[in-house]
Amino acid sequence: MRPGWISTLARMDAPQLDNKTDFAVGPRMLLAKDGERLVVIVKATFARLPGERALELVPRSERRGIRAADVPWGDPEKSSIKYPSDLCLAKPGTDVIVVAAAHAPGGRAVPSFDAGVRVGTLEKTIRVFGLRVWAANGSSLSAPRPTMGVEVRYDHAWGGFDGSDPASPVEEPRNPVGMGIARDPAALTHTAAPMIEDPLKLLASARTGPPPAGLGAIGRHWEPRRSFVGTYDAAWLQQRAPMLPLDHDDRVNLCASPGLTAVPPLLGGENVALLNLTPGGGSLSFRLPRIRITTKLHAKGREPETLTPYLDTVLIDTVRVPDSSDVVVELVWRAAFRPPRRMKDARLVVTEEEIA
Repeated sequence: MRPGWISTLARMDAPQLDNKTDFAVGPRMLLAKDGERLVVIVKATFARLPGERALELVPRSERRGIRAADVPWGDPEKSSIKYPSDLCLAKPGTDVIVVAAAHAPGGRAVPSFDAGVRVGTLEKTIRVFGLRVWAANGSSLSAPRPTMGVEVRYDHAWGGFDGSDPASPVEEPRNPVGMGIARDPAALTHTAAPMIEDPLKLLASARTGPPPAGLGAIGRHWEPRRSFVGTYDAAWLQQRAPMLPLDHDDRVNLCASPGLTAVPPLLGGENVALLNLTPGGGSLSFRLPRIRITTKLHAKGREPETLTPYLDTVLIDTVRVPDSSDVVVELVWRAAFRPPRRMKDARLVVTEEEIA
């Protein structure tokens, strides 16, 4: 983690928190370009009962907290992100992140099928293939075997990293954990090929180089996020550390798969549709709640300050769900205040209002 994202609240007096919502609230002190910010992160957790259009707030015992770090699908050094961290200063838009496995329609194995998500005007489709192998030198692919489905993770999509020559590694910067990248094409011969593709830009050979396909979160060190991190060089170390570099861009915090970030942000109330992302395949739909979050900071010697943050993250989860539900949805809002001089004398009030 770069120094600019270090939370310092743990070693300071925390503000008093008056949480009048049914949601998880986590104040964090994070570093910006010009100093610290008291960032208030609010997360609501909803679930859908099968057949229902409306989401229901989960019981407190199932409420999800603020994630301080990315949670990977598998080995942290080798796999993609399953659940992204909630910690950041700001997101210039709304990320839509899907944590799911793709399931063949009708629960019957087929060579390939499509799966996807639609949230409001955002829409993305992937194509899932059964086991295929590369022909000699990655010149083509074998016919896919029937499949019941696969976890929708970037590990199964086009991409990869080949460090066989440490002095000159080869990678797909948009997905360095994927399948298909090799310095020597002969190394691909008869090895497994990607199982998840963009249906509009399908692989013909290992030289096709299509955009990696997925519905989940992308890593901070992947493109396009890495191009927005900013410059951490000797000048930054001498003149600005630990604050963020001047060329830092908040778009680095947008972690949704390309095509699944809404700018301007979502308002809530949008219709959601999923295709072949729940056991047995098929489609389901629901509507996002529309909620207004208000955060107010009372600090000694200052006028009260009120911020009304926008919805900046929608995470749709069909993997880790209660027995009675088929989908869990996380909604996240965040507000950033200039911190008071004496944190223990400050009080944060967080309220919610559901909009019909």
